[in-house]
Amino acid sequence: MLADAIRPGEVFVDVGANVGYFAVPIARIVGPAGRVEAFEPAPDSAAVLRSSATDAGLTEVISVHETALGSEDGSLVLHADASAPEDSTKRSLFVDGPAVGEVPVRTFDGLVASGAVDAVRGLHAVKIDVEGAEVHVLAGMRRSLSEKRPRIVIVETIESHLRRTGASVADVHAFMKDLGYRSDPSAARSLELNAVFVA
Repeated sequence: MLADAIRPGEVFVDVGANVGYFAVPIARIVGPAGRVEAFEPAPDSAAVLRSSATDAGLTEVISVHETALGSEDGSLVLHADASAPEDSTKRSLFVDGPAVGEVPVRTFDGLVASGAVDAVRGLHAVKIDVEGAEVHVLAGMRRSLSEKRPRIVIVETIESHLRRTGASVADVHAFMKDLGYRSDPSAARSLELNAVFVA
């Protein structure tokens, strides 16, 4: 779906990039004129992502930001999932499993305002998969979503994960509706446990 939505020369924002499952293939699509802004706070996963970008010849396309995104700046402890501590895809700022380490947390809007993220060319597609902190990420990128209007925003919506932060799937939908996005339920059905929003 992302591959169909994004074109050469465009900008993809991958929040919760892990080792690059999405970042690397999309970087090949956007090409040298495009950009992938990949956010992965875990040092080990970020290192694998950087290595994959190097191996693929995409270091000029993929910017790896070793930080978590949230609704305000600070730092939090990233934890592994207690039931699967070896699974790097299940790490969260809001579980009680083994500590991976303390990581910086930044707002996306703040990074754009500071120039750490270049949004001059726009933002064309966004994927957010952060094990329950999705509403916090959205809150911290509200201005950018409103002003840049990416054509597609895919958000992981697992109710039990969102409840870790006092949020819900309904909160995700309400936030995006308030920004003028519409939900694409047929697309979301094909992406189980995700919500797809289009401008």
